[in-house]
Order: sequence, then structure tokens, then C-alpha cells
Amino acid sequence: MTYLRIWIFNISVFALLNCSTPPLTEEEHKERLRAQIEEEVHVGKMMAERLAGHFGAFFKNPRLVRYVNLVGQTILRHSARPEITYYFAILDTEEINAFATPGGYVFVTRGLLTKIRSEDELAGVLAHEIAHINEKHMYSQIKKDREVSSSETLVRMMSRGGSQMGEAVATMVNKGLDILVEDGLGKEKEFEADWAGSVYVSAVGYDPWALKSYLERIKTQLSTVKVAKTHPPFEERIAAFEKFLKQNGLKAVDNRHLLHRFSLNMSQRERTSL
Repeated sequence: MTYLRIWIFNISVFALLNCSTPPLTEEEHKERLRAQIEEEVHVGKMMAERLAGHFGAFFKNPRLVRYVNLVGQTILRHSARPEITYYFAILDTEEINAFATPGGYVFVTRGLLTKIRSEDELAGVLAHEIAHINEKHMYSQIKKDREVSSSETLVRMMSRGGSQMGEAVATMVNKGLDILVEDGLGKEKEFEADWAGSVYVSAVGYDPWALKSYLERIKTQLSTVKVAKTHPPFEERIAAFEKFLKQNGLKAVDNRHLLHRFSLNMSQRERTSL
């Protein structure tokens, strides 16, 4: 009987070993990564379209739109993920907020821009959103626990229409929007975005302390609105941010030479009823 048990055990182990999934080849691994990036960008684009459709995109002042893009692209010189393209836009709402969706889409609102007092502050806000994208905070939270095979990419599956893949993507988009406007990403991810963003702006010469100044100024105005609902308490966030700046030796930077450019572009707010 003992020998029979040993024989059955050996047969079972042999079967399991032969049924195990073989390791991916280098090319298969690359294809899987490409498929994941394809999905991330597709989901983020759909979320961005929904946000723009809900709030409306602000095009009334092309100069201001270009300025926001200039600051965003400046930050990306040393912090961009090379496999995606980043887009910056203004949402036509008085709500004071900023959003990022997976795959490279960054939004600030008209309301937020009325509270910005320097290019360094604008850079701090944009860098925070870029960090959410780079760290895949949103995507890692909403993606399905599944793999897209190397022979069947997301776009091919979506082209079938009404497929399970299409339903899965729609679910990811809806979940992502709920996180953006209702639930938030959680305290730790917000702290991480503040910290990473400060490193991004410092790398291109902006003042990493400017975001702290912005948060301190608006905390009383936002204590009862959605930003307070989806982000950590301001006092806790500011304290954690200041601690990170000091521990990592990130010094304040005097960028008075940027005031003229800021004033030139942001003065358009008053003339176009921002």
C-alpha cells in the first residue's frame, strides 16, 4: 500500500510539472507589455473623453491653453514615460480641481487656474497629476486581473463590438471615474504623487515648495467641496509634504524671472472671464 501511494504521488507530481505554464519568451513578454500599455491608454482616453464631455473643454483662451501645455511639457523633460504621449487641457468649470486619467491625460479646471499665483504653483499641480500617471495609481487600481494574449490585443478584441472585453473596459472606465470624482485614490497614493511631483519640478528648475504654498492658501476654501472628499485632510497632507521636502534636501527656488511670463499668460483670465 505504501508503494502504491508513492507511485500515485510521483505520477501526480509529474502531471503537475508537465501541465505548468512555460515561461514567456522575451518577445512574448514585450508583446504582453505592449498590450497592457495599449489598454491603459485606451481606458484613459475614454475616461478623458467622459470628463471633457461632462465639464466641457475650455478653448476660449488658446493662449492660456498653450501656456498650461508649455508648463506641462517642461516638467516632462525629465519625468515622462517614453511609451506614452501626454496631453494637457482645461476643463470649463469653476470647480477647483485637477484630474489625471491613465495613459497620459491631465486636466486642470478654470476654477483652479483662478487660484494659481505663480508658474511654480501651476507646475506643482501638474506634476502631482503626472505622478499619478507615471506611478499607474489609477490604472493599477481599476485594471482587471486578466492577461491580454500576445495574439489578441485589446484593439482587436474591441473591434468585435459588444464583446466581453468591451464590457470589461467600460467597467474599468466607470470605476475610474468613480475614483476620480467620488472615492479618491487613497491617502498614500496622494502623498506619493506630491512627493514624486516635487522631484519632477525640482529637476527642471521649478520651486518644489510652491505646491505647499498653494495648498495652504486654498485649504479653507476646499474644506467642504469634492477635493476634500477625494484627498487627504489638508493639514495632514501639507505636513507630510513638508517633511518629505526637508528630509530630501529639496530647497526653495527663487523664480522671479518667471513672473513676467506668468503675468503675461494668466492676465488673459480676466479678459476672457476665467
